[in-house]
Amino acid sequence: MGAVSRRTEPQRRDRILAVTLDIIEERGLSGATYRTIAEAADVPLGSMTYHFPNRDDLVFTAFERFANDLFSPLDESMGNLELREDPRERLVQMIVADSRDRRRDMVLLAELYVLAIREERYAELMRQWMRRAKDAISRHIHGVSGHVIDAVQEGIGLQRYFLPQEFTEDIVRRTLHDLIPDAQVRAP
Repeated sequence: MGAVSRRTEPQRRDRILAVTLDIIEERGLSGATYRTIAEAADVPLGSMTYHFPNRDDLVFTAFERFANDLFSPLDESMGNLELREDPRERLVQMIVADSRDRRRDMVLLAELYVLAIREERYAELMRQWMRRAKDAISRHIHGVSGHVIDAVQEGIGLQRYFLPQEFTEDIVRRTLHDLIPDAQVRAP
């Protein structure tokens, strides 16, 4: 690939972000240097600053994308409820869905949590994500905080990752139905 075609490559920024997340998953945050990312993305090191002025901006933008991608299924699922459909069942299906990227999501989420605990910029990203989840859930459930439901479903998802045989679909369903009684489910 020549210098001219590289410079005008329209997907370069997206590729850099995707590679950044891949490297964080494989090597941890400390392994995601400008140099390793540039090499893996096949981008000249000097060109990295055109898209991202520094490593922190690159990592932050990659985690913004990750947070949005991870949140999208909840938002879409809760936003597309049919009349008389139980939102608890949508949550159950999201929790028990087998994703081929579940390990990746867990690793990246753990890295993001550590950053959020250490740095305010990432903590605010997490707060925005939590508020979005609460709002998506609260559109269909009242009487139980959307934050509480989100925390429970996230915790169950974590437990299910490590103990899938102990957190069966039936247990997930019963837990959500115990947490959210029938009277607190809103019709869409």
